[in-house]
Amino acid sequence: MTDTYMQDQAAALAQHLRLTDGKTGHVEATADGFIVYLRRKWPGKQLASWDGMPIEWHENVGTNKAANR
Repeated sequence: MTDTYMQDQAAALAQHLRLTDGKTGHVEATADGFIVYLRRKWPGKQLASWDGMPIEWHENVGTNKAANR
């Protein structure tokens, strides 16, 4: 289980990536870093880390996974 700080950082990362509508994707906090699930390819340069923790990217996931259902 991740702590509140990591949850807050995941929320901040989602905000930074503008994943606020819950349909295009979401960020999951883990003990080892963050996992970003996106419905389509992400344009531009991808971040490799956030707050010093690595980011794992999963693009082109299904809508249910992107919406975290």
